[in-house]
Amino acid sequence: MSVAFLKKVKLPLLLLFILITPLYLGSYVPLQIKAASYAMSLSMKTVLEFLLPFIIFSFVFFCLSSLQKGAVLFVSLLVACVFISNFSALMFGYASANIGLHAIRFSEQAVSITTHLQPAWSFHLHKVISNDIALLCGFIMGIFFSLRPNPAAKRIAERLNQLANTFLKKIFIPVLPLFVLGFVFKLEYEQILQKSLSVYGPILILIIISQWLYIGFWYGVASKFSWKQLIAYFKNVLPASLTGLSTISSAAAMPVLLVGTEKNLASPEQARMLVPAIINIHTIGSAIGVPILSLATLLSFGYPMPSLSTYTVFALYTALAKFAVAAVPGGVIIVVAPILEAHLGFTSDMVGLLTAVWLICDPFGTTANVTANGAFPILFSKLYNRLERDQGAVIVPGNEVLKAE
Repeated sequence: MSVAFLKKVKLPLLLLFILITPLYLGSYVPLQIKAASYAMSLSMKTVLEFLLPFIIFSFVFFCLSSLQKGAVLFVSLLVACVFISNFSALMFGYASANIGLHAIRFSEQAVSITTHLQPAWSFHLHKVISNDIALLCGFIMGIFFSLRPNPAAKRIAERLNQLANTFLKKIFIPVLPLFVLGFVFKLEYEQILQKSLSVYGPILILIIISQWLYIGFWYGVASKFSWKQLIAYFKNVLPASLTGLSTISSAAAMPVLLVGTEKNLASPEQARMLVPAIINIHTIGSAIGVPILSLATLLSFGYPMPSLSTYTVFALYTALAKFAVAAVPGGVIIVVAPILEAHLGFTSDMVGLLTAVWLICDPFGTTANVTANGAFPILFSKLYNRLERDQGAVIVPGNEVLKAE
């Protein structure tokens, strides 16, 4: 077992330790320490919520403005397809949760809260701008400067992206265990931690089955349900999937995925352009897994399943927020947490539990993300080439012109 691998799994293992230890040692921890730890977690959450609009704006602005390929059709179609794909996966996650959670009678395992842990202190910051406005501004400005490239805007986008990544990677992620610990102490004190963890095993199985059924269907569409072609596509992407599983990183799997995608596409140029563009914003694994885990968490805390209309609004905001997800452990939860609170009624301790459990499941989510990102370029290139075929050539952004098939 390499040192690099141990570094990758250190955070999930530490969070697993934080989740399990209070089950056995929580009764020996003084109430004052639990209250102080919970107050620290809430204070960290307040700081994160204050900075989150700026983080969201910087990631969306940088992500979209970096698609400076000089082709309006390509950029517009890519953004639209990524959004539709993420939204469709989120809705599939809702359907899968409704069917799967009902099948395992998960709603009958709801926990009740009899005592409440009060934080040792309170700390508040007034948000300058809402997450929704920041997301919308980043989206509009990113699209505008992707279609009308500007060197000054590019430098600003890169600088903002660097600052946001520095905060998350150098400040927030290192103290993430402390962030989770306070919420875990609260759950342990209120006697709901043990039962919640005991019922998440079947949920993980449901998530994995749902992810691979969905991904398998789209590979079937890409191969026109030809068994031989389907096997060939999977064979080329498999090394990248295994890399994502072992490194728990889509970015680390990107070079391997790029090689496999070049084999799956007739145009290597399109592969080299699409894979880096979608690697962090097209995340089918988390788009299916997080909703299932979130809805299970709602039920485990005694909340009802949200209606289809309520969830659809949540899914629309989340699909947009996917353009702002940071390439850090738990990045999707960091961005989606405010949406969960605003539209699904999540509380701080529910977010804390969800964060810890999702990070433990993250290797499987990353594997699904990488594998799905092997299917997307195949489907997208077929659609793009079909739209361009009327002009008699397939125009690849970057001034490469390929003969139409």
